[in-house]
Amino acid sequence: MRWYHITAVLLALAPAALAEPLPDGGVTAQEVAKVMVGKDFAAEIATDKDGDPLIRSSVKDVKFGVFFYGCNGKARCDSIQFSVGFSVKGVSPSRIAKWNRTRRFGRASLDDDSEPWVEMDMDLEHGATTEALANDLDRWVGVLTEFSKYINE
Repeated sequence: MRWYHITAVLLALAPAALAEPLPDGGVTAQEVAKVMVGKDFAAEIATDKDGDPLIRSSVKDVKFGVFFYGCNGKARCDSIQFSVGFSVKGVSPSRIAKWNRTRRFGRASLDDDSEPWVEMDMDLEHGATTEALANDLDRWVGVLTEFSKYINE
């Protein structure tokens, strides 16, 4: 019986460590921004050219966007995409292809001006947790950092 009391006390002392569930149907920009701010990221909520939410942020002086998809005019969107472009010339299509072959996370491409981009998607249609979202944000920072180094080698 004593172990049950200790467990109950420990659980009561750690409410911030518990993940909050995100409901089926996706996420709102406010929910994503709250997780980002909780991890010390700036999170400016705006609207993209299609009228869907967009969050502008940055890491290590690199600006990136969080784009929302599957919103269909509703506040909840079923997926998000972290995305950043770099003003770096001379990155070849074969270098981009090598990134995509050798990396599991972060899809790379060249835009119409032959400048490199990297993106990472997160499907949230059937629910998730704030902890999973925070984990993917950490993963995105790793992808962005690695890609920045990769294209500048």
